[in-house]
Amino acid sequence: MNRIKRKILVLLAGILLFSTSALAAVEEFVVPEIEYDTFELDNGLKVYVIEDDSIPLVEVAVFYKVGSIDEEPGQTGISHFLEHTMFLGTESLGKGWIEQLITAVGGSYNAATSFDFTYYFFEVPSSMLELAIAIEADRMGNLKIDPEDIEREREVIRQERRSGIENNVFSAGLEQVQAAAFPNSSLNHQVIGWMDDINSISVENINEYYQNYYVPNNAVMIVTGDAKLDEVKKLTEKYLAGYEATEVIRPSFTVEKQETEITLELPFYTNIPIILMLYKTPQGNELDVLNAAVFLNILVNNESSRIKQELQKNKQLIIETAAILRETREPSYTLLYMVPASMEYLRIAQDAFDYEVKRIITEGVTQEELDMVRKAVLKNLIFSQKEKAAMASSIAVGSLNYDEPELFRTQLEHLADLTVEDIQATAVKYFNKSNRVVGNIVPIN
Repeated sequence: MNRIKRKILVLLAGILLFSTSALAAVEEFVVPEIEYDTFELDNGLKVYVIEDDSIPLVEVAVFYKVGSIDEEPGQTGISHFLEHTMFLGTESLGKGWIEQLITAVGGSYNAATSFDFTYYFFEVPSSMLELAIAIEADRMGNLKIDPEDIEREREVIRQERRSGIENNVFSAGLEQVQAAAFPNSSLNHQVIGWMDDINSISVENINEYYQNYYVPNNAVMIVTGDAKLDEVKKLTEKYLAGYEATEVIRPSFTVEKQETEITLELPFYTNIPIILMLYKTPQGNELDVLNAAVFLNILVNNESSRIKQELQKNKQLIIETAAILRETREPSYTLLYMVPASMEYLRIAQDAFDYEVKRIITEGVTQEELDMVRKAVLKNLIFSQKEKAAMASSIAVGSLNYDEPELFRTQLEHLADLTVEDIQATAVKYFNKSNRVVGNIVPIN
């Protein structure tokens, strides 16, 4: 084992060179040092340990490098389907036993599937660390995929799709916009998948998917809380070292180059229109993603941003606006939305929005805007690392997706050196009309 003691975020003194005033603003947010240890089993499973004995609890999380962008045509939603299946029992733990074992010791559990990873976690009393690791190990290699259970779970997932997508105007509109933006790509659907695929995914499909992706060399385990490194190492070797590394086969990921703007009219039963604008942006470890985050804060994502000030407060053309920057291990997208005050303002609001973006593209932003927003972004990034759970997630995802467990350190350094020219260049590169799909959600007459 290579034992690496990291001093994380001994922060920014000597790094933030952009100005004396900006440096003073950021130094307020220096976080305490946080140490972690890491080791790797011979089968490729990476393990991270963040010790914290302040409370006698421990969280065990396993992240698998598989999500909806890994799905083949005809099997959309299978990553999420498999997540559900992971709670239906193993060859040694019957249906419902996982829940009973964890709740019986006063613990909690959950899981989630994203575009590019799936994770599972247990929070238990620290004396139950072995139980949590043993269950995760059992699920990694001994999942029981029962046809009757799969059919019952299929109906649960159908209902999730109906409530989360089909009966949600915003999500249903985004689904159509995303499909138009990413044709012939595995990013052309939502995590839950298309209903036709949910209906047709077979037991054999789920088993093959499980066998391919749920292997130690495609996973990261992170243990946070009242646990000692030696104990974690002993238990992971006991329960997980016996699994062999296997080759993970992934479909190719492609994003077709877009030449011109695509505009969709999306009629829905709704009382208000919504403008959805999807811009293609790079993968999550690209530094341009940080530039985009700052740009979006200047444009829409805070109360003093240009669009909120001009279109919402001054002209009262819109009711609300915001942007969501999607960060995945493959090139992805940013969704920016506006809610016009009425249908008659839809076109006017779009034109006014485009005018504000064009101003940034042609004129850039001010140093004052950059300093104010950079301070907020730095604050959020630093504060997100104060909580050990957030730190654990950051380390796990950075390691899993990019082999960069300390990606946030690089991000902090980049933010410190960001210039107004960087923001303007990002606006030119990514937030132009030819890189955009617009979906206008309009009421059905």
